Amino acid sequence: MNPELLQTFLKIVKYKQISQAADSLYITQAAVSNRLSRLESQLGVKLINRVKGQANVTLTKYGRRLVPIANEWMELVQETANLKELANYDNLTVISSVDINTSLLSLLLPDFMEDNPLLRYTINTGNTEKIYTSIENGTADLGISFNKISRYQVDSRKIGEERLFLITGADSDYPDFVTTTMLSRSDELFVPWNEDYVNWHLMCWDDSIKPLLQADGAVQVPGYLRFPKAWTIIPESCVQIMAHLEQPYRVLQLLEEPPALKLYALKKKDRHLKQASIDRLILQLRSAIYKYHQQQQNHEA
Repeated sequence: MNPELLQTFLKIVKYKQISQAADSLYITQAAVSNRLSRLESQLGVKLINRVKGQANVTLTKYGRRLVPIANEWMELVQETANLKELANYDNLTVISSVDINTSLLSLLLPDFMEDNPLLRYTINTGNTEKIYTSIENGTADLGISFNKISRYQVDSRKIGEERLFLITGADSDYPDFVTTTMLSRSDELFVPWNEDYVNWHLMCWDDSIKPLLQADGAVQVPGYLRFPKAWTIIPESCVQIMAHLEQPYRVLQLLEEPPALKLYALKKKDRHLKQASIDRLILQLRSAIYKYHQQQQNHEA
């Protein structure tokens, strides 16, 4: 069945006038009438009732029956066209924490997309458990996490590190160089980044004292830096995003330097269909993360 004829029929149904159907299709009324006649001839039935002197038309019983069939047919035509277009692209689903998505990936992925416009990305957000589960059950192709957990179906490899920075509000009266003893736990905006970080944190502060705020990521932190003594420790890329957004803050030098956050790329061990694309992305990320941190260190120097 000719999609052009069905489209014309559906336009007539929508506007109930030959003239308006013609205008919407940017063709003449004669062309609309010709297409309608061809469709009626192919089907062997009359679809439209036209009364001389009246602009509006009505559907015959055959026309009414054809409407849902024509709509379904046009949907199939569109899906087929989309399928042809999608066949030209590869798609990878990446899942990571909100902080990695909104900082590091947002800094790196746009360059990857420019380099390879035929590879499209779906970016999902989740906590550590959701990230690993999504890789295990195949709903995500690649996971990125600060946490390494032993899972039978998940292959993890280190792709880089994120330095951690101590920041306070822009108007805080802390000196530029501080020690952990100068930072009160009750003024902390605490994010438990991973097990190594939590263990280091336990050596520096009394965990029985409640922090000013405990959050699951850095994205919640900036609004709470208004408190005069508030302080937090967040990854370098998150600091860069704060600078890009012109959010006020100060970076302090901490004598007891926190351990860098290891970044892990996660993939399913038996995911063969997209294996080449996944492995290529992992290599790109590892290289880009290294170059990114080298640039930051050179800038500081």
